[in-house]
Amino acid sequence: MGWLVIDGYEDEPAAFGVPPYIGFHIRYVCGVLESRNIDYDYVTIDDWRLGNRPDLSSCDGIVLLAGAIVPGKYLRGTPISLRETDNLLRTVPRHAPLIAGGWAIRGWRQQGWTPLRSNLFLCVQDTDATLNHFLESGEFKHQRRTTEQWNDWANHGALSKAVRQHPDLVSEQDGNSTPGPLTYEVEVYQGCVRYKQGCKFCIEPKKGVPIFRTPEQVIEEVKIAIESGVTNVRLGGMTDVYTYMAEGVVELEYPQPNPEPIAKLLHGLRDLDGLEILHTDNANPSIIAENLELAGEITHTLVETLSDGSVLSFGLESADPTVHEANWLNCDTNQLKIAVRHINEHGRKRGARGLPQLLPGLNFIAGL
Repeated sequence: MGWLVIDGYEDEPAAFGVPPYIGFHIRYVCGVLESRNIDYDYVTIDDWRLGNRPDLSSCDGIVLLAGAIVPGKYLRGTPISLRETDNLLRTVPRHAPLIAGGWAIRGWRQQGWTPLRSNLFLCVQDTDATLNHFLESGEFKHQRRTTEQWNDWANHGALSKAVRQHPDLVSEQDGNSTPGPLTYEVEVYQGCVRYKQGCKFCIEPKKGVPIFRTPEQVIEEVKIAIESGVTNVRLGGMTDVYTYMAEGVVELEYPQPNPEPIAKLLHGLRDLDGLEILHTDNANPSIIAENLELAGEITHTLVETLSDGSVLSFGLESADPTVHEANWLNCDTNQLKIAVRHINEHGRKRGARGLPQLLPGLNFIAGL
């Protein structure tokens, strides 16, 4: 049967792959296999729980992605837990090499998790690159993908079984097929401009200085995804949409937004036939507040191109100065107020579905 790819779902600060979202890291894994013309099956952890599993007696290998380490409540699927992972490792055939990757695997391993199983590799770098190295050499070794591999596996992943066979791609009702709720999370860049001292609770600064994909590369991937049946897209990977290809990422505390590349990306996506819903994820309030004129140009583009109801997640659990100082949060109280006013001023207009075009996203936690 070839290989088996088990999607245990990812939920990172800048990467979301819990249904109805399909994450990009699991697609890259499938992209490796697609690029090598290797036969494989794709199974979500929800299907696995329901017993919808292929015959593994002749399986050549297994890849498990477990990418959610912080407990949460979900409306649809639920990421694989440590207990489920242990049960899965006991269930699958021991003859098959098994590569387990994702931030949950890293976190569990750092906490002392050492499952007793032969032919198992707990990956702490890029799961896709580690799989690729194993297929080339037969050797388990931590690997990072190159820029060329990143885009190649992204494009192959866009047409992979993770997309074409995802349960949420198509909705069946009364014998009719309509586009399902699947939302394609596309990685625009990785890393964080606050890599020197980011929010204490966040993993993104650990990825280092941001590495950007070009607008053309992202648009090409989304074009392939649309050809695979995707209609809904969210721009992910970005810890801050306002610092995409920004000036002074290394030198400045508050890098200067660069309106042109993000405008090229967003308008290029909007020109694609078949794209319906377009959203983005994170924004850093301090970057907006300290660069209001340049940020305003980007905000205008966001309002012009994103679907109404879009939310810019500010990634902020509290505006309390004490909490801010203790946790190195991404903005102070005054910067937050400026950013909220800015987004509300530009995004308050109602769109085609009756929703505000753009909203500031605040996820305050009482009691911090």
